Amino acid sequence: MVAGGSLAGLLAARVLHDFADEVLIVEPDEVPATARNRAGTPQGDQFHILLGMGRQLFEHWFPTLFDKLAAVGAVPYASDDSRMYLDVPSRVTIPGDELMPVPRPLLEWHVRAEVLALPRVRLVRDRVVGLTSGPERVSGVELASGSSVPGDLVVDATGRGSRLGEWLRRQDYEPPPKQRMELDLGYATALYHRYPDQRLDELIAVHSLRSSGSPEPGVSVVAPAGPDRWICTVSAYGKQRPTASMDDFRHRCEREPAAGFAALTKECEPAGPVVTHRFAHSLRRDFHALRRFPAGVVPVGDAVASFNPVYGQGMPSAALHASALGAWLSTGEDVHAYFERLKVLVDAAWQTSAMADFALPHVPGERPRGYRIMHAVGTAIDRATTTDPVVARCFVDVINMRLHPSALLSPRILARAALARGR
Repeated sequence: MVAGGSLAGLLAARVLHDFADEVLIVEPDEVPATARNRAGTPQGDQFHILLGMGRQLFEHWFPTLFDKLAAVGAVPYASDDSRMYLDVPSRVTIPGDELMPVPRPLLEWHVRAEVLALPRVRLVRDRVVGLTSGPERVSGVELASGSSVPGDLVVDATGRGSRLGEWLRRQDYEPPPKQRMELDLGYATALYHRYPDQRLDELIAVHSLRSSGSPEPGVSVVAPAGPDRWICTVSAYGKQRPTASMDDFRHRCEREPAAGFAALTKECEPAGPVVTHRFAHSLRRDFHALRRFPAGVVPVGDAVASFNPVYGQGMPSAALHASALGAWLSTGEDVHAYFERLKVLVDAAWQTSAMADFALPHVPGERPRGYRIMHAVGTAIDRATTTDPVVARCFVDVINMRLHPSALLSPRILARAALARGR
């Protein structure tokens, strides 16, 4: 049984289909008949793109998915047709990746259709409100409708607001310890009209990072949302968060260091209102720290960890968790072995995002030991990506989750970053 039918739950169901006689997805939201947003995904109207390893896993499970998305208007583009800016300079362009921004409701709709077409998967509209248990293991779920459903394995894919800790407490198990980082991130997205094959500043897409040392830290992106639309997202923190005002949105684009954003507002007309979303904090639940845990239940996706969304780690992490679930089920090991697999994945994503977020002056909390040195090294590597193609290639592979962040600390990369700093 999979509690939650969002992307993490759908990917888990796809993996479970290879192991189970029956897979039951329990989803409280009304499942839309078309590609439109659900109440359970308030961030669905914002910019979404599947990075590197995430896309590879989606293609593995759904080989025709991206062809179907392109057929209904999603626009793929080569990585060397875009630029990633760090404050004013652009990072060295690394060819080889194909990128495809895709509306979250459209992606979820297509994935759901493929998963529900599998012969042993079915979906019921209900809500999991608790667990049933036998000796030292979970034996099923309790539903809001009042019924109990038995099952061999329960997967919690209910997202950031997961109640798994409370469900465990009712069964006399300790909930997992949490780590929380207050961010107060706000982002805003608007669609603009696009004429056929239009480019902005001679580019198909522009990604811009305003670092922690800039007057207004944040990330912005503009890319095709289809042959006749651009999608543009801007973000900032705290009192600088963007509003739903179109004037505010236009002014933010005009003062963005990367020229493509000002070109958007000068050359194109808005195609809809500004839609905002607020992300209060990053959160991880450290299940690996628990000594005692029942068999028969595991979490995936945001129910395990939820990161600053400007780094694009959410959907790839959900895919990697589903892959870890399949690898664990293949071994027959106990649940702690699964949690160790999750720890490796969560640590890598947390290291990438949290180390960068600690540099934001408004983020409270004590910095980890050695943070100043790590921050100085990270800044040197970051700056080297604007001049050194070897460092830039390694950086791109890390943010695409193809390489572990420790790859950026290899002697070769550190030496090249030091040389770039000297130059």
